[in-house]
Amino acid sequence: MTNNYRSIYNLPYQYTIKAKVMFGRKIMRYKQWEMDHISTFIQTHANGGAILDMGCSTGHMVEVLSNHFGANRIHGADIHIDSVNRNRKVFKDNQFHHVQNGFFQEHVGRYSVVTLMHVLEHVDHPIQTLKEIRSLLTDNGVLVLSVPQDRIRGDSAIFENILNVCRGKFVNVHVRNYKYGSLQKDVNAAGLEIISHRYIHCYRANSNKKRMGNYSLILYTKKAPLLNGA
Repeated sequence: MTNNYRSIYNLPYQYTIKAKVMFGRKIMRYKQWEMDHISTFIQTHANGGAILDMGCSTGHMVEVLSNHFGANRIHGADIHIDSVNRNRKVFKDNQFHHVQNGFFQEHVGRYSVVTLMHVLEHVDHPIQTLKEIRSLLTDNGVLVLSVPQDRIRGDSAIFENILNVCRGKFVNVHVRNYKYGSLQKDVNAAGLEIISHRYIHCYRANSNKKRMGNYSLILYTKKAPLLNGA
């Protein structure tokens, strides 16, 4: 983890995310719809074994999953040690891991489900990241990932980008703008195949179409056979 990452994705940034999540759960509801859809899918298709929320930030998805499946099954992981330490204090019944050298080797094949919520659009090397996360899955494991449906890159991260500008960090926190086709390409390149997908609209609970007003896109994926048999 670089010093630049520490300076951008620090706790003030993460508390901005927490405020956005609460707005999307309690007022507009789109975030709650996203979480509910993922929880229902896991309950129906992958309800067994340990579940990891990768890039857990302030722990909102860990909390939701724990309420559905029990805290003893839900783990969180983040590359920011401050986030990990805070979550260990707040969510004492869960396990939290610092993603650093050795993390992926130590957790190979450990999780029946990994959730990657609004993370991939931030990383510089998404295919390599997906390959590493793929290694964490059991043979029949499921990777659930969601990405924002920006109209212009970073428009759904306007508050985070304003925060960075106020701090003198002139960086768009979204490295790329994912749509279904580009996300499918990266997922397939990482040795994963799509089971199904779902669009989450900003204010239409039952909408599942490609629309300008969408909040996010969820992909449900599993391991695809690799040429080397891995």
